[in-house]
Amino acid sequence: MKENVFILIMAVLILCAGSVAGAGFQSSSSGGSLRSTAAISVSLVNQDPDPANAGDVVEVRLGIQNIGGETVNNLVVGIEPEYPFALVSGESSIQEAGTIQGYQGYYDEANMKILKFKIRVDKDATAGSYELKVSYYQKDSQAKTVKSLAVDVKNRESAEVIHIDKSVLIPGKETDLRFVINNVGNAPLRDLSFSWVNGDKIVLPVGSDNTKYVKYLDIGKSAELKYTVIADSNADAGLYELALKLVYRDTTTGSESEIETIAGVYVGGGTDFDVAYSESSGSQMSFTIANIGSNPAYSVSVIIPQQSGWRTTGASSMIIGNLNTGDYTVASFNLQSTPAIQLTGQSSGQRDMQRNFTQGANSLNVQIAYTDTMGTRNTVEKELQLNQQVMGNSTSRMSGASQFGRRDQQSFLSKYRWYIVALVLLAGIVLVHSRHRKEKMKNPDFKMKDLLRKKYQGKRR
Repeated sequence: MKENVFILIMAVLILCAGSVAGAGFQSSSSGGSLRSTAAISVSLVNQDPDPANAGDVVEVRLGIQNIGGETVNNLVVGIEPEYPFALVSGESSIQEAGTIQGYQGYYDEANMKILKFKIRVDKDATAGSYELKVSYYQKDSQAKTVKSLAVDVKNRESAEVIHIDKSVLIPGKETDLRFVINNVGNAPLRDLSFSWVNGDKIVLPVGSDNTKYVKYLDIGKSAELKYTVIADSNADAGLYELALKLVYRDTTTGSESEIETIAGVYVGGGTDFDVAYSESSGSQMSFTIANIGSNPAYSVSVIIPQQSGWRTTGASSMIIGNLNTGDYTVASFNLQSTPAIQLTGQSSGQRDMQRNFTQGANSLNVQIAYTDTMGTRNTVEKELQLNQQVMGNSTSRMSGASQFGRRDQQSFLSKYRWYIVALVLLAGIVLVHSRHRKEKMKNPDFKMKDLLRKKYQGKRR
């Protein structure tokens, strides 16, 4: 019985030896340690990085061993990358390992032959273990052995913070400030914590603290975080820095990743004005211009634009210089209200048109041009409502020299009419007395009644 078992074992060994001799060398998968054969073993020693990041280049190091006793000459090793792997541009897919001595690396791994290959991982690859095909053969030999090695890949977890919405804050005014977090990686993000701080303490959140949380953010998705903020009303106009911080959990390793960046907000910008009618003097109308906004205004100009119902005589614009918050000044213009034209035999449509024209003249458009704290030139237009007294004064000034003379004449007559009557009576008495005296010298018997009779008879002739 023992002899039969021995014979069977010897037969198996003989068959294995014949197979190795035909192939040139034996793969390590056949097992066993044969002194008279070559047995090449190819393994993945390590990879850098480990695991590989999707979208990045990974270097794989292959260990070449000969676990047989026979030397292998002219050994060639190559890789055959398939998705999600691709050969890096400029890199060769095959390398010559040269001569591998018998038992090289078998007893001492430090003596194994190391070959390095660089491959790129597809950016859209999901996390997992992927097969990398490796082939090896002796040069000028038709026999090739192909095996698969496992390369670990993880997703790239990455987020970016985009500061959007408001980039200019008005001092003392509550403003909504929004931040957007984008997941630009290939893996979901979990347990995100976002915060910001202004070191100058000029910009502060209102109604909440400066930290907000997001539980989950999927690949390619965004999360908008809204804050209500206010800038110090006494802040100098200028650019202020916000320090942004985002912390999230790495779903692969469980560790925390952190992003720190900065964003800028400008405190300052535009302002607003109030315009009020001040007074009139002759043909001149004066207006008060006040800066009622939160920012100073530079190189302020007041302009009366062309408009129906009004016209300017002389300059239509006036430079009043700089106006700080709360400051005001006066601008004056020679303004005349265009009178409504009275039409005889007006139709109802003509009367409506004239009424609309007259009502339109009750308002005056005033433009204020200024340079804001950011150096931008702006124009604000205000509509000023004028009462009937101002309109009446303006219309009377428009009537011209003849109307002015007529008003003066009426005013003079109404004031001195009794003096004029007295002077006329006195002149008449003097004239009659002189005439009576002249006739008396010619005829001593001439009476006053004769003068009146003579005058009456003269009129009859």
